Amino acid sequence: ANGCPVHSLTASMTAGRHGPIVLQDHTLLDHLSHFDRERIPERVVHAKGAGAFGYFEVTTNNGAKYCKSKFLSQIGKRTPIATRFSTVGGESGSADTVRDP
Repeated sequence: ANGCPVHSLTASMTAGRHGPIVLQDHTLLDHLSHFDRERIPERVVHAKGAGAFGYFEVTTNNGAKYCKSKFLSQIGKRTPIATRFSTVGGESGSADTVRDP
């Protein structure tokens, strides 16, 4: 970002021959700071949503036939749960066809 040509992004300053990368390597830090702050709007699909807390109650023993999970072990057993529902669509009022390729 300071306008100097960079000969190599893989030759970093280290503390000794096999030591860690030092903070004085401003070329590497500048390069990483641009990479870390990159935001791709198409990838932020689960940014909005809602959560719910409740419980899962076993009402039949059908689950025990297929799974050995302890929370399915006995009828009437309640397991506390937290669930998050994410929106994949756009803003309110946007068309559903926008998200389809």
